[in-house]
Amino acid sequence: MSRPRITLLLALACMLAAVSCRQGREGVPRPEGLLRIERTDTLYRAFSPRFPLTFEIPSQAVAEADSTSPDWLNIVYPHYGATLWCSYVALTPETRDARLAESRELVYVHASKSPSISVQRYDDESRRIHALLYYLSGEAATPLQFEVTDSVSSLFRGALYFDAPVRSDSVAPVVGYIADDVAHLIETLQYTPAHAHQ
Repeated sequence: MSRPRITLLLALACMLAAVSCRQGREGVPRPEGLLRIERTDTLYRAFSPRFPLTFEIPSQAVAEADSTSPDWLNIVYPHYGATLWCSYVALTPETRDARLAESRELVYVHASKSPSISVQRYDDESRRIHALLYYLSGEAATPLQFEVTDSVSSLFRGALYFDAPVRSDSVAPVVGYIADDVAHLIETLQYTPAHAHQ
């Protein structure tokens, strides 16, 4: 047999072996893969909403005023498909206790879907900041909520929602990243001069 003919037969044999090895694998189930979500370096920028507060938000987030109320604000994370729905409430001595209780009820209404709710507390007397950051485990509609108050005349709260239904384990990294952003928001929050006159 000539050398070109042997080479041709070997090439055909290799191709036949490759094709035969692939047959029958289409029906084999593959394990479900989860998207790996990485965070880029976060830069923060100062933000002044329509109500008497200032704080910093991540540069990749978009702050959108809600057209239905001047006291509502959405901090949108387009890359993650997530939004922090925020609201501001001016407190009075007559409404303070009821509004603070209502804020906490908005967290615990999710208790039926959340096996546990853990709370992280922030207090800074020099800035009159008292904050609670809530982590809701399980399949709660909102895995993260927060409230910041001076306990006298101001309540700012927010809840994290995703644009589509998600599994809690698959978005855990994103929840962690946004929790870091909320902690930064709390640490940089300042009441504006308009608040000092209330």
